[in-house]
Amino acid sequence: MDPMKTGMIISDARKKLKMTQKDLADKLFVSDKAVSKWERGLCFPDISVLIPLTETLNISLYDLLRGEKVNKEEVEETLKNTINYSNNELNRKKKKYIIISSISIFIIVVIGMITIFSINNDRQLSGIIDRDEIHSINYYSDYKTTISDENQEKLELIILKLPLKWKERTFRTKANEIEIDYDVTYKEVVKAYNDKIYVNRAMINNVLVIFTTVSDTDTIKIRFTDNSYTISKETLLNELVISSFDELLDEDVWKEKISKKLVNDEFITKNFNLFKIKKVSASDLEQDLTPDR
Repeated sequence: MDPMKTGMIISDARKKLKMTQKDLADKLFVSDKAVSKWERGLCFPDISVLIPLTETLNISLYDLLRGEKVNKEEVEETLKNTINYSNNELNRKKKKYIIISSISIFIIVVIGMITIFSINNDRQLSGIIDRDEIHSINYYSDYKTTISDENQEKLELIILKLPLKWKERTFRTKANEIEIDYDVTYKEVVKAYNDKIYVNRAMINNVLVIFTTVSDTDTIKIRFTDNSYTISKETLLNELVISSFDELLDEDVWKEKISKKLVNDEFITKNFNLFKIKKVSASDLEQDLTPDR
């Protein structure tokens, strides 16, 4: 699967039906930003919306996943039956065997999709990033950039690849500050992660990567649940006892000074306490950090 080709399939089908991105988003109960990201090839639609998406746009599921028109009716039917197997009314005698077969096919399809998606992401950013891993800076060193307007897409790509992923993650830049907003409630965080130290570790990792990669960033503010977490470059430089984050661009230095410490709970707790934490007001939580595209 190629995310760019799949994005073009979605965009072309939507335009043929004279629908806006918001029209399509409303029908699928997702945000228009999500539709925008699909069409720009930044990510694939969630598996839960694949069938509603194909039915809304009058395209085949196989064409959508392949990113091109192919006459594959049998594969199309298999994929649809796989994703919807739990909703099918199965014959009582055959139910056990059909469920086992469906689950097996579903697992194969999902593994294939994840594998191909990972390969495409590897091409874009020198390495696929998993939510539950601590990441090495070498994934980002080739993408060293600045906050300037012409680098916004590169900056967006870096931020999208950071751990602590969520369905809706937006950001904005002003002067020498980057603000990232994770549109998530506290209950959703507990359900998704159920691990406070992981969340703290991911935040520390994220600010270290941004300060190292985006050279003119002086301050980072992360809006997560109903709090904002702010930290300055100078604060972390003093804590790490280094003169510049450029020192960390070397892979060996990063591993020695950062990677080994990111798995240390005491290091995470100490550095997380460097954040200035502030309760976010209800009006601030409703703000949209990035304009619609």
